[in-house]
Amino acid sequence: MRNLKTTYCFVKVIILLCLFQCISAANAQTVELTIRVTSNAQLPVSNATVEIDGQRSITDSSGKFLQLLENGNHIINVSAVGHYSSFVTISLLSDTTIHIILLQKDNELSNIVVTAGKNNKREMSFYALDIDQLKKLPVILGETDPLKTITLLPGIKNGGEAGSGIYVRGGGPDQNLILLDNIPVYNPNHLLGFFSVFNGEAIKDVTVKKGDMNAAYGGRLSSVISIDTREGNKDSLKYSGGIGLISSKLSVEGPLVKNKASFILSGRRTYIDQAAKVFAKKTIGNNGYYFYDINAKADYEINNNNKLLFTFYTGKDEFTYTNDKSNLFNANWGNMIAGLSWKQQVLQGKLKQSVSLIYNTFNLDSYYGYDLTDYIFTSAVNDYQFKNDWSYTPSGKFNLHWGLQHIWHRFKPGAGDVTEGVQEFKTKVNNQFARETAVYLSAGFKISSRLRATTGLRYSYFNQVGPTEMMLYNESGSPTGETASYKKGQRIAHYGFPEPRLNMDYALSAVSSIKLSYTKTIQYLHLATTSGATFPSDIWIPSGQTVQPGAAQQVALGYFRNTPDNNYQFSVETYYKHLQNQIEFKPGAQLLLNQNMEGEMMFGKGSAYGVELLVEKKKGKLTGWIGYTLSKTERTFAQLNNGKAFPYRYDRTHDISVVANYSLNDRWNLSSVFVFGTGNALTMPTGRVNYNIGFNATQRTASYTSMNQYEEINNYRLPAYHRVDICATYTPVPKKKKRFSSSWNFNVYNIYNRQNPYFIYMDINQKEKSLQGKMVYLFPVTPAIGWNFKF
Repeated sequence: MRNLKTTYCFVKVIILLCLFQCISAANAQTVELTIRVTSNAQLPVSNATVEIDGQRSITDSSGKFLQLLENGNHIINVSAVGHYSSFVTISLLSDTTIHIILLQKDNELSNIVVTAGKNNKREMSFYALDIDQLKKLPVILGETDPLKTITLLPGIKNGGEAGSGIYVRGGGPDQNLILLDNIPVYNPNHLLGFFSVFNGEAIKDVTVKKGDMNAAYGGRLSSVISIDTREGNKDSLKYSGGIGLISSKLSVEGPLVKNKASFILSGRRTYIDQAAKVFAKKTIGNNGYYFYDINAKADYEINNNNKLLFTFYTGKDEFTYTNDKSNLFNANWGNMIAGLSWKQQVLQGKLKQSVSLIYNTFNLDSYYGYDLTDYIFTSAVNDYQFKNDWSYTPSGKFNLHWGLQHIWHRFKPGAGDVTEGVQEFKTKVNNQFARETAVYLSAGFKISSRLRATTGLRYSYFNQVGPTEMMLYNESGSPTGETASYKKGQRIAHYGFPEPRLNMDYALSAVSSIKLSYTKTIQYLHLATTSGATFPSDIWIPSGQTVQPGAAQQVALGYFRNTPDNNYQFSVETYYKHLQNQIEFKPGAQLLLNQNMEGEMMFGKGSAYGVELLVEKKKGKLTGWIGYTLSKTERTFAQLNNGKAFPYRYDRTHDISVVANYSLNDRWNLSSVFVFGTGNALTMPTGRVNYNIGFNATQRTASYTSMNQYEEINNYRLPAYHRVDICATYTPVPKKKKRFSSSWNFNVYNIYNRQNPYFIYMDINQKEKSLQGKMVYLFPVTPAIGWNFKF
């Protein structure tokens, strides 16, 4: 009841503030200026900086910006990464719309720009990265990877050398909402986590929200990572691509209807398997691994107020291994997504809406054949989603956002079985179904010349339904051996929670501000995985009668400062996050060949807190940033560690990243990355005990077995992780009147050959009769070269 009363009061406050601001806006003696920013290729320029009379703001994803101004003359300066700036002087007497075209710097190397907590941004903990510039950063084996790059930012960590997970402020890898053109991606990894599924040829930019998650987003606890693909050229047909050590990529784009509709199609594939068949057929045989992905996007501007967008992605990984003993292992997994959106603006751009129909799926099939027995591991999740989002901006002092979304989930959580074939097993799997609905309302206010506030409320509802059969569990969480059958649409378990959001921004001066945010988030889907599996084993499980929804509450406070010329930016943020209904598996849990995983789970709580610092240099020949995080992350489970809190496996006390980019001249660009992090926590035995299990009559000796002894969870730290990468990009000056241009990338990963541990295993030193841990290292110094082209 207390929560309901609090929520009711919260809603009343939002409504009253909205009414107050609407009345104030109606009485204001001002005119409205709408600015539309595009490139000379007729593409919208998002995140372009619009400076009006010294006050900076940025354009939205469609390259538009709306501002309420007083009558009279105004000076406008518009700039964007990779484009020439544009200056405009305008005299406003009535509501006006202007179109500004920025010329692209095709033959110049522009600087890497990180947008992080600008004073003119209302969000905290927000970062925007331009993918074109990220191509110049050093990467392993020459593959541009936006997900690996964002781990160079404070508060965002990876799981270690070539780790597949991203951990944001103490959250797990499944607690990040990863979006491709606003479509969720369940598994963003290729090559078991070495690379992401996002092809640099298709991507426009990447944004990260790791604290102040506005009310339009939900379903995950830690962050929103949004990857936007670029639209095709509306003027002429163009090609681009690249050839690297392990893969090649090609992109083609052009107009469908000149200046109104365009398309872009990008593809990427590894060729390690094909090269091995040619050069090492006798050694490799039929073994091999490859991945591919295809991105497609089409857009159509019906008129100035209506636009259609279509996004498609499909990708797959496949690994096959066989030997002379007729043993066969095969694993394949991948995503497919499709989305159609209609964007509309009315009331001279003050009112906007977006309607989207979305489909996405992730499938995993693993097969191991030995003699006449087949071992199967398979899982899948399919979503059908409807979204409708609205925004209303009557003035520069007030804006309102609201919307709804509904998702139809279907799960195939078949953990595995012993059977005669994959298809036979899939027919035995009990699918699960769920419905997830959310509505939200968010309002932004300019309370005074210094104080801004954004407040919002999201209400989410989750309903697990039939048809399916469910295992019944007793109060201790053990299966009873009985099952319950549910008909189509019959309710199994349901949950509903309010999720309030609040952001305050107080400007101390024209170049500095203090920001405060509070966010509550709910997550209804959980990722069940085990590090004991030697192949992909991800299974998404819905909340239900046994599995409770995860919940998180986070408070963050930050100080942000720019220099007057915007050359340097400094920010420091501190945060505290409390997590509930976190999932771990019981010691010795069996996930493979087990379709009743709910009985293997434990539920506990967690906490995470820390301080993050970021210093950026944004202009000049030398640009880059230094990021530092001091943090602590813990988990508490009644069944583990005697109920005492223990470090989360990816708790990292210190995390440092230094990124530098130097434009030597028009042809050469140099960059380097240094990273340092406290070693991951892991549980190690403190001793080993031998037990007598009988007598060996043949050898006439006693038989013993050994058992490791453990005292505490995650009682050991791996050595600190650190390395330096360097990259040089050479761009020949193209010949005049030639459309063809290219560049060469020279990368060296881990230049001083640091042996960073990938994992650790236990071994017995026979000479000293002691138990020792031995580390396995993955990447030594690794050079790479790549060639990129466009015409």
